[in-house]
Amino acid sequence: MNNFIVKGTFTSTGNNRSDSHIIYLPFNKSHFELALIVAEQSLYESYIYSENFELIAKEYLTLNPKSKIKFILDKNSAAGLLPNMDKAVVFLGYVLPFIPITINEIVSACLKVKLPIYEIPHGMFQTGINLADDSKLISTHSHYFGFGGMLPSISDKKLQWFGDKGFGYPRTIKKGSYKTRQLPKFTLITSNTNWYLYSPKDKRTFYAEIFDYANSNPAEIFIWCVHPAELSEQAFSSNALDYRPRNIYLYGIDKDIYFSGIGGSDDLIPYCEYGISTVTTCLLDYELYNKRVNLFRCDGVDDLIKVIAEKHTFSKSSEISPDACFFRTGYLKDFDPETYDHLLSEEIIISDNLKHNYLSSFLALPMSV
Repeated sequence: MNNFIVKGTFTSTGNNRSDSHIIYLPFNKSHFELALIVAEQSLYESYIYSENFELIAKEYLTLNPKSKIKFILDKNSAAGLLPNMDKAVVFLGYVLPFIPITINEIVSACLKVKLPIYEIPHGMFQTGINLADDSKLISTHSHYFGFGGMLPSISDKKLQWFGDKGFGYPRTIKKGSYKTRQLPKFTLITSNTNWYLYSPKDKRTFYAEIFDYANSNPAEIFIWCVHPAELSEQAFSSNALDYRPRNIYLYGIDKDIYFSGIGGSDDLIPYCEYGISTVTTCLLDYELYNKRVNLFRCDGVDDLIKVIAEKHTFSKSSEISPDACFFRTGYLKDFDPETYDHLLSEEIIISDNLKHNYLSSFLALPMSV
């Protein structure tokens, strides 16, 4: 049932347009939330491809009835509207098996007709942007093997929210929007041990030391926001979490604990006492809300941790402290919509597009998940 009023407006202008039209192609919830922020703040006319996110899109419009964003709910509608688009924005610039086939099909069409594709990083550290690895055993489908370097991007231009030419971290827009709430005091644990930079030994160490710390502090409440991929049957964490101490609660509407209106780790951070975390993008949110953080260190992330300006690290439970230093990445800067629009407006000349041949060739093959 459609609860939104749709009005028809007569126009004699036909298909003539003066404004650029942008289509955003998120394929997970984190991407979708980034798309909502940048699209809402941008002066461009924005469309977000929202297959699998229809409920979030409807809720967003209910809460923001004056929003200028339009949501494309299915592939057929994207096909109908694509000729009207001037640019496409993706949040992951390479081909991976777990990307929904419909996203790859739309991207393939964009490449074929030479529609400019811009890439926005979804993470603080991301291959194709600022991360390479030295793995000799390569599997982009694995929780344990690396990428063997830096994956090439199918995008025509990479935008950055960090650095001198960056447009700023989008989630800074939400600072000040969190209301005072009566929540229990809790320590927040954020993790993404599904990442290949954590060896099997590192994964075991992380869980063992967290469990030991929680057992040593039985009166303390720990809320753990795991990365969705950590719940995969192939991930070590999926089994390890079954053995967590009783004062560690997994967060989520279908998990141990949930607070109405608080979606996940990013929205929990403003309310936590302090954090325990692996290397993850939400470190920026800890910095944004001036939180103390204990950051897990191991060989795989040692070089990444070195570039973080101010941090307190641990490899064993005795090093975890509620009085860890306030976290400072050195990357955080306020989101600037004007800079974002300027970067998006820069002309891209596409003389050749052999990238399409690669992507469309893989689309012709069955890709198991």
